[in-house]
Amino acid sequence: MISIALLGFGTVGSGFYEILKREEEKIEEKINDKVSIKYILVNDLSKNREQISSDTIVTDSFEKIIADENIDIIIELIGGETPALDYIKRSLSAEKIVITANKLLVANYFKELIKLAEKNKTHIFFEASTGGGIPVINMVEDYLAGDKINELHGILNGTTNYILSVMEKETVSMPETIKKAQALGYAEQDPSSDLGGLDALYKIVILANLAFSCAVNPEDIYCKGIKGITSYDIMYAEELGYKIKLIAAAKREDSGLRIFVSPFLIKKDDDFASTVGADNSLEIKSENLNHLFLKGPGAGKFPTGNAVIFDLIKASRFLLGDYKKSRSKKFNNIKINRKSDFKQSFYIRLQIEKNDSIIKNIKSMFDESNLADMILKDGSSDTPLLPLIILTRKISIQKIEKFMEYVENINGVLTINNIIPLKE
Repeated sequence: MISIALLGFGTVGSGFYEILKREEEKIEEKINDKVSIKYILVNDLSKNREQISSDTIVTDSFEKIIADENIDIIIELIGGETPALDYIKRSLSAEKIVITANKLLVANYFKELIKLAEKNKTHIFFEASTGGGIPVINMVEDYLAGDKINELHGILNGTTNYILSVMEKETVSMPETIKKAQALGYAEQDPSSDLGGLDALYKIVILANLAFSCAVNPEDIYCKGIKGITSYDIMYAEELGYKIKLIAAAKREDSGLRIFVSPFLIKKDDDFASTVGADNSLEIKSENLNHLFLKGPGAGKFPTGNAVIFDLIKASRFLLGDYKKSRSKKFNNIKINRKSDFKQSFYIRLQIEKNDSIIKNIKSMFDESNLADMILKDGSSDTPLLPLIILTRKISIQKIEKFMEYVENINGVLTINNIIPLKE
């Protein structure tokens, strides 16, 4: 009998529990042993949880769980840093196998948690931390173990992808779309981690750590979310033959790794253009497979719960085997190349006064610098303002931002609304 403690019974926790109960016979056949959820840790004992079987102890005491020597696997689905980090570290120190969906902790404490598991001859599994229902961790860590991964590009945040997809389809504002996402359970009440790109950042850091055998500090990575994008940007991108997506990427270079998160304009025939709604996708470029593209549900109760089930099966097999099957991790010391040095093309949207001389001045600045082709939006409306759309040639973000400081000081230039890179 494999004895489990489940920490947290929210969206993912209840999804995992429902799948386990529904497919219990099949899962136990895969494991070749019985599975029992002995404890479920919750915050509020007064809530009605009638779906939980009577032989499971519902408790608000982690101390009771960690003191039970018969617990084999602890599944952390609380989220956040506190108290989840303490619970995971104490579980590993007590030689328990840990399964977690906590991308914040896995990204920020990757090396520490791997080493702690190794020291105590146990293991930590985290398939559910990245990619929702797509087995991207297993793909990068196990399936491609004999391959050399050179690049990872992904749409790794279902919330922002849903928001951008709805804004594109319905031409509504971002605040309205966020409310829709919250109603459907795709967005938290505080969606700042998603909108600011942090959720995608943690996920690409985890994948990079596995793909390149390193321990990247998320604070070293360039990260920009979708907060400033409006329905105008999406509409103009559409007219130019592009869609806007939040892309997280990690790329091997001669001098190190380039890792970043940023919205991009992507061509309509790009593989990522077909990733809509709350779906996620991951593009892997490697020596053996050349190009691999994975796509599937990136968020939700059952896709993420299914990933926890996948880890439960692996964890149970580890438990029934021996320590030699554990993850032996060598961490390479790899330089992170800052994104500001990287040359790429950009989409720029300005708001200017409707005046021929202002347009001429801006064109002259770009022509003299040999920087861009310019597309002027229709200025036939009654408004005295004019949107100006510029597509640049390849230049670093650092240089284009410096250049735009001069443009912003031109008389008649009101605002620089957005600077968004184009995916090659």
